[in-house]
Amino acid sequence: MNRRYKRSSAKLLFITLSCIAAIAIGIFSYQFFLPKVKKSITLEAGSKMFDAKEFLISENDDASYETDISSLDLHTPGVYPVQIRTRGKLYTSTLNIVDTLPPAADVTDRTAPLGDKINAEAFLTNIKDATSVLTAFKAPPDFNKPGRQALTLVLTDTSNNRTELTAFLTLLDIKKKIRMEAGSPAPDIKEFLNSANYTLSYVTDVNNFNLNKPGVYDIRIKADNNIVTCQLEVIDTTPPAAVAVAQEIWTGETIEANAFVKDIVDVSEVSISFKNPPDTHIAGIYDIIILLEDTSGNISELNATLKINEDTQAPVITGAIDKTVYIGDKVSYKSNVNVTDNKDRDVPLKVDSSAVNLRKEGSYPVIYSATDSSGNKTEKTITVTVKEYSIDKELLDTEAEKILNNIITSSMTEREKAYAIYKWTKNHIAYTGYSDKSDWMKEAYNGIKNGVGDCFTYFAVSKELLTLTGIDNMDITRVGGTTRHYWSLINTGDGWYHYDSCPNSDHQESFMLTDSELESLSARRGNNYYNYNKSLYPSTPEK
Repeated sequence: MNRRYKRSSAKLLFITLSCIAAIAIGIFSYQFFLPKVKKSITLEAGSKMFDAKEFLISENDDASYETDISSLDLHTPGVYPVQIRTRGKLYTSTLNIVDTLPPAADVTDRTAPLGDKINAEAFLTNIKDATSVLTAFKAPPDFNKPGRQALTLVLTDTSNNRTELTAFLTLLDIKKKIRMEAGSPAPDIKEFLNSANYTLSYVTDVNNFNLNKPGVYDIRIKADNNIVTCQLEVIDTTPPAAVAVAQEIWTGETIEANAFVKDIVDVSEVSISFKNPPDTHIAGIYDIIILLEDTSGNISELNATLKINEDTQAPVITGAIDKTVYIGDKVSYKSNVNVTDNKDRDVPLKVDSSAVNLRKEGSYPVIYSATDSSGNKTEKTITVTVKEYSIDKELLDTEAEKILNNIITSSMTEREKAYAIYKWTKNHIAYTGYSDKSDWMKEAYNGIKNGVGDCFTYFAVSKELLTLTGIDNMDITRVGGTTRHYWSLINTGDGWYHYDSCPNSDHQESFMLTDSELESLSARRGNNYYNYNKSLYPSTPEK
């Protein structure tokens, strides 16, 4: 019995221990596989987001959001997946955003003119809801009925939560809008009255509006003890007015429509155009219709006249007359010659003087021509007669005195006078390498009048001016050399000195030179430049 009892006891202990182990394993398995986060959590729209621990089943665990919560629209109802990290593992739950709260708002009663259709939202301020709210009247008001009306305002959010509020609308028996013509004085406020007899006054200063400009202007008006907003509509129904201007042009020219109009009267800007653009290529007198349109679309027609002339008249050349000149003279063919035309202001003048030879006596034709823009051409031929100089001393002195009057003063010494003559002659005459050496007076006249020549010209002009001034002078001519050269000896009161006003490429002064200075300069220039028969002339002083 004892042995059998012991075996039964051992067997019972084994069974008991096995049960305890099974229970322990079950409890461990349950704890290990138990869910750590809630399947879903609900949030009222517009509320602040929960802490991540709210998603946990066990409040003792720590948790963090793996989802970027800032990317969720907490104001819009819906179901949003949210990832939570806890105990090193990632879990997914659901955020249900719901909207169960009805909208709220403050109510403001309104007073308005008769016929002013005010929407429901105009009675509400400080509308509050997590979602957008639609406002409406439960029953539409009668905007054409004067007096006080009770209105029910219905606010509905996107989740169909609904709120009803009561407001009062008072409609005054005055006009919502009146009209006036642009440019007219501001209307009398009594024009806003209907049949009721309110005491009206402007709260808005109507004079601050530009009543010349069409538009709709809100105006606050006090009616008895109520202030309402009415409208003043400025309209423009008056077409523009203007004065027609007749115009005259030439065929082929263009003309703008505004050229036919002056003194435009309208409250706005006016555009001007042709009803039918004229054909300006055909001469004649035409009736033109000008359209005037203001910014309000008002149009008026203006009758005008356009005369189109055809240009068949050639230009007129005046002042082109026969000329007599002397050999070597310069001729200004266009001097004192003018061209006029009935159409063109500036017509170019052409001169053909190719047949004229100013170095040879004879009569030569010169042809003047001018063509206007219409192709009309005129020509005029004159005769230029070229003669040899026939100069007498009186004529030469007359021209020389004109020069001396400009370069000589009474306060000058004789030497200063001579130097003034030297400078003027050297600067006035352009060296051309040619002169008529048959008559010194003729060449002096040519040098003074025409300013061209060679060394003989400089010598001749100087001889005339020095002599007429009273300065003693002698003529000297080069001896030897390949060409001739001419200069002077002058005496200004302190002896004879060499004087040569002809320029040279070395730009050396040749005024009041001694014999030795002249020889030195001649040697530098070469070609026997100042070689002469010294026995025929007095010696110069030595400096």
